[in-house]
Amino acid sequence: MLSKVGTLILGIIKERPVNPYELTKLLEIIKIKEWFPVAASSVYATIKTLHMNGYITGEAMREGNMPEKTIYSITEEGRRVFEQSIKALLSAGGLDSVAFNIGTIMMCHLEKKDVLELLESRIMKIHKERDAVKAQHENFVSTGEIPDYALISLKHNTYLYDAELKTTLELIDELQKDPRWNHFLSKTEA
Repeated sequence: MLSKVGTLILGIIKERPVNPYELTKLLEIIKIKEWFPVAASSVYATIKTLHMNGYITGEAMREGNMPEKTIYSITEEGRRVFEQSIKALLSAGGLDSVAFNIGTIMMCHLEKKDVLELLESRIMKIHKERDAVKAQHENFVSTGEIPDYALISLKHNTYLYDAELKTTLELIDELQKDPRWNHFLSKTEA
């Protein structure tokens, strides 16, 4: 699976061929740094890694008197790996909101029915994880060996799992009601 930043960048390149500078500017426009701090140096390093792995190809171009720039496009292998990464991000349980945000931003690159199935899988995983945390908390409370204030992190995680469940259920509901299935960049530029 790709890194989070690799998945994000590959998804943008899948939408349309871009150069690294344009990519960093797009990330600024959509305010990614508010929830996922991606430095420009990370963008350039990730593009280099994606290129070395054969997930993107670069074509040097020159427009007028401007300096030459490399425009990157996704390869078939890049498409395959990207889709696997999005599927993993959408179906994962846990409390990684950045991974889930990237998955939801890029979910339009998958079939809508597949996304709904992945989100249902996510719900089952989150239920299981939340139930395990609640059971652990209840076990500690019943023994009385650990003071309640020391167990607040377990209670906090239960609340976070509840929020993850609520958000995922709301997303499923919205996807089922909304007939649109627009791409991330085209929606941003409209």
